Amino acid sequence: MELGLVLNDGHGLLLKAQGDLAYTARDQKNGFFTCITEKAIDLGQFAEEGADADDDAPEPEEDQPLPTVRLETSRRALLIAKFESGGRERMLVVSKPRGQADGE
Repeated sequence: MELGLVLNDGHGLLLKAQGDLAYTARDQKNGFFTCITEKAIDLGQFAEEGADADDDAPEPEEDQPLPTVRLETSRRALLIAKFESGGRERMLVVSKPRGQADGE
């Protein structure tokens, strides 16, 4: 089993797919990972609404943190991260077999 990689732009459009995630380009499923990061942002905002207003609530002009999501199946572990590069948002997925290089 090999590592996989998907890189999307901020709109979910595919920039690169390789390894065991190359099928996402052929099947046009790469946007699924962008949806996961968008839902993680929604969940983070929902959780912050429940916190006290006096806590370290970010000012509206302050950048919101970008999510990192880890998904695990019986065979693979996926790390999905949204980040900024050169002033543009990107979404990166790295997939690896479970138990490889981390003692799982």
